[in-house]
Amino acid sequence: MMRVANLLILIIAILMTSCFKDDESESLGETSGFLPGDGIVTYSGYAPLADRPVRIHFHIPVNGDMKKMPVLFVFPGLERNADDYLNAWRAEASNREVMVFVFEFPTETYSTAQYIEGGMFQGNTLLDRSEWTFSLIESVFDTVRKDTGSSRNKYDVWGHSAGAQFVHRYVTFMPDTRVDRAVSANAGWYTLPDVDVAYPYGLKNTDVATTSRVASLFARKLIVHLGTADTDRNGLNTSAGAEAQGANRYQRGKYYFSEAKRISTKDGCSLNWDKYEVAGVAHEYAKMAAAGAKILY
Repeated sequence: MMRVANLLILIIAILMTSCFKDDESESLGETSGFLPGDGIVTYSGYAPLADRPVRIHFHIPVNGDMKKMPVLFVFPGLERNADDYLNAWRAEASNREVMVFVFEFPTETYSTAQYIEGGMFQGNTLLDRSEWTFSLIESVFDTVRKDTGSSRNKYDVWGHSAGAQFVHRYVTFMPDTRVDRAVSANAGWYTLPDVDVAYPYGLKNTDVATTSRVASLFARKLIVHLGTADTDRNGLNTSAGAEAQGANRYQRGKYYFSEAKRISTKDGCSLNWDKYEVAGVAHEYAKMAAAGAKILY
């Protein structure tokens, strides 16, 4: 009898374990759309880039009315580790009732330049705007609204490191998006709002190189978010254009913001940007995410 009892206990334990595994894979695996809870959507809904789908890792809090929740798009660093970034945002999103969508641009189909510079160029050739990496973001927002029934007309964006480069250039070169607030955290280098500095370090030779376009850029709600201890030069762009912005990420972020203040004053434009510094934080996306949540929500 003891043997039979032990065997039954073992069978029950195995069944329970398999059930838990199924539940976990279902909540963290591929889903057919953006539904309450956690999941991943392979998105190919933007026709010009349908042959290069992106994976979107998301968390929609199960408590609260998702139709009224703020929408946050998150852009990870160069490793494209969207799962880690979602983990960093999940608790904050649940506590603050925010829907979070983290974009994973596969390295096989999106090079570093196609990610951090928004895919505007192929070599030295400027592509049609519809082919830019930047251009699929609005399409994703349309799908989010459709799937969730969201009443939100705008969304926020937050990016760290390489993702911060994507974010500040998205705001710079895509003036007609529905972005409300944009946070660029610990970017490695910047496209300055300076029409006299050649792209990619400035706006010269781009369609933003006019006083009116720069004034529109300064009117956007862009937040430069910096960790004061982000001073390690490991992995930094060391080109002359990048080094002119400072010796490390912290210095370069301060320079970017100070140049915006200088140029906006010179041009007589209002500057709607802000800069926040997080004392003692280095190149740490989780800590910057926690600080960013407090700024945004």
